[in-house]
Amino acid sequence: MTDARAVDDTWIPGSCRLPTAERPVRVAEFDRFFAGSVRWFDRPSAGHLRLHLAGSEAVERAARDLSARESACCSFFTFEITRDGPDAVTMEVRVPAAHVGILDALAERMRPRGTPAPDGSWLRSGRLAAEAGVNPQTLRYYERRGLLSAPRRSPGGHRLYPVESVTRLRVIKTAQRLGFTLHEVADLLDAGQRRGGLSARTTAKLAEVERRLADLTAVRDTLRAAVEAGCDDLVACAGSSCCPLPFPDA
Repeated sequence: MTDARAVDDTWIPGSCRLPTAERPVRVAEFDRFFAGSVRWFDRPSAGHLRLHLAGSEAVERAARDLSARESACCSFFTFEITRDGPDAVTMEVRVPAAHVGILDALAERMRPRGTPAPDGSWLRSGRLAAEAGVNPQTLRYYERRGLLSAPRRSPGGHRLYPVESVTRLRVIKTAQRLGFTLHEVADLLDAGQRRGGLSARTTAKLAEVERRLADLTAVRDTLRAAVEAGCDDLVACAGSSCCPLPFPDA
């Protein structure tokens, strides 16, 4: 684990009995374990996280040690460690429904930056913003505009968004780069659910862009003519019949 998550201990439940000063140390232990021992993981259910570990004896010992110590300070955790073969160990982590948010956070810490999250997983606001390339404040603004659904809350109060929100944000930013206003983007997202709606709106936007290009081309040609004519005094040019600048008739 090489990013800022290694020092973020806000996911630790309030019921944890570890002294506050020791919590970052425990988080760092878990992060090192995740980075060096977890091959992949899956989520059979909201309250069940399954870690597929490297099969060395050292990894198995570390898994048993960490799970025993974590169970001692957070009794709602249930760990089960089994050896599936000479090179495979499985670590099952279960929590009651009230603590599902803890598993959300653990799964998020194990997922390397830039890799897709499993279906049905959730992202905190900072991670979602980083994945989509937007400012965290942009998320709340889009929520107010109705472009992004309001997030759920973890037991610790963190804002959690479905992983599908990354795609939605990328769609919004792409549409803006193509010249659509946020009001138009909302229509585009709605039109995408109906056959033919998207095509009609993009055709209209293309016609608008072509009109703007024609206007800009005319402005460019006029400015180029003014430069070639040596215009340097607007008052004098206004009284000259040969000036290329488009002064209105008196």
